[in-house]
Amino acid sequence: MKLALIGLGLAAAPLSSAQVFFNTFGSGDTYNRFSGMAVSGRSSLLGSEISQGIQFQAAHTGAVSQLVMAIGHSFGQPVVNLRLFNDNSNTMGTSVGGFYATGVNPSSFGRGTEVITRDVSAVGWSLVAGQKYWLFASSGSDSWLTWNFSDDGKFYQRFTITNGSAPNYYPSNGMAVRLEAVPEPASMIALGAGLLAVARRRRRA
Repeated sequence: MKLALIGLGLAAAPLSSAQVFFNTFGSGDTYNRFSGMAVSGRSSLLGSEISQGIQFQAAHTGAVSQLVMAIGHSFGQPVVNLRLFNDNSNTMGTSVGGFYATGVNPSSFGRGTEVITRDVSAVGWSLVAGQKYWLFASSGSDSWLTWNFSDDGKFYQRFTITNGSAPNYYPSNGMAVRLEAVPEPASMIALGAGLLAVARRRRRA
């Protein structure tokens, strides 16, 4: 019976053991479905190149392996480009790791299908607890995307870049995003093997 309970606990462990570096989603991953900030290219229907960024403080030290983001698509190519930067006195500093581009759900804005979950473990985003960073989103030349606002009721430092201008920094409500470190399967298997060995020793005793 004890072994069965341990097995059930291990099966649930990967779902509950993720370290969250930063999260603006509300309880149950809620977010503002109908409002956000444009992320667009010069040849998009908006006619302007608009990029967005949000500052955050890392809650843990480690490598980011999973990105969850609410970003909707209206017109053009449904692809968002993401970069992570160090903080430099509350402005965007040097790049952290690599560049990451991913598809978003076509024609999704306002439909409740904006949330995407992506494995970013190969990008090289390593964070240090207590330090500030910036997550930066841009798009292709013909894209019109909308990075949804969070509904957590908090304010964050953000910036907007329009047509290649210098970043415009300002405090505002957050953008819906979560960065996580998900335990590797090999680590969970090793942990499970150790717990089972302990259980067997106790039964024999």
